[in-house]
Amino acid sequence: MTRFNHIMACIDLSDYSPMTLGYALGLAGRADLKVTICSIVPLREVNPVYMAGMMYPCREDTKEYLEELKEARITQIKELIRTRHPEFDGKTDIRIKMGYPAEEILTMIEEVDPDLVVMANKGRSNLSSFMFGSAAEFVFRHCRKALFSVRDKHIFKRMYSGNELPAPGELRNIMAAVDFSPWTEHILARAGWIAKITGAKLHVVHCIGTKELAWIKSHYIPENTFSEEEFLPKAKQQRKNRLEDHIKAAGIEDLAGIDITIDSGDPCEQILSAAKNLRADALVLGPLGHSRSVKFVLGSTIEKIFRHSPVPVLRLSPDICI
Repeated sequence: MTRFNHIMACIDLSDYSPMTLGYALGLAGRADLKVTICSIVPLREVNPVYMAGMMYPCREDTKEYLEELKEARITQIKELIRTRHPEFDGKTDIRIKMGYPAEEILTMIEEVDPDLVVMANKGRSNLSSFMFGSAAEFVFRHCRKALFSVRDKHIFKRMYSGNELPAPGELRNIMAAVDFSPWTEHILARAGWIAKITGAKLHVVHCIGTKELAWIKSHYIPENTFSEEEFLPKAKQQRKNRLEDHIKAAGIEDLAGIDITIDSGDPCEQILSAAKNLRADALVLGPLGHSRSVKFVLGSTIEKIFRHSPVPVLRLSPDICI
């Protein structure tokens, strides 16, 4: 069963940081993972200091101020860990950089080389909806490591009042969405590993897409004899059998009570609907689908799920099958 060994949490000391740390250190504590905490000081916070240093002969003072800024952030992070996760006090590697958050996070991921990156879907701006090009979405698209995008489903749906703060949820139901792409067994293995260390129930979900059904109908022989009502029950049973074989190949057949759900329709809608019906606490996806395009495509199923899923989304590394 494939596992993670090194986890990197990206925090900005916003309201979402305790939630991000909660998920990251919660997994680390259950599986004895190495933990690195990354925090980026945005340029907008230090540009005035740079400007002052250029206009006045105080460059040494400017450098000293920036170092103090980094030390202050390290102190805040240590205090956050000490008060909320005392068992990790002094046991994490904390790294601070300055620059554009998305770019610096990707650079730090290359330097640290973690197995799993954990970050919130929002940051200091706390926007009510995603903005294309935001740091979270940029990192989601370009990160070459497994990325766990965490979010509070009640705040995501605006079910809480504006005074509520994001909080990590308990992982009781893990949902793995598979499409028989080359990543299927890896998705199952990692979802199964998380389910095992957290004691969660594993739900495996597959959707027979509308495009696939349309293609089958157009190539059906003899022509105009395709019956969706007759085809779907047989197809669902065949795919359930295939999924059972993949579960064995992934080495997770010993997990108790693995649930398999197969639906048909628009994949994004069906996956999000299944997450709601199954009361999923986290959703595990592959990096790409059957197309295996080199870059993420705006509007793809995985990206739509990232934007609209009210529960945390774990997207695996695009390089996992290389």
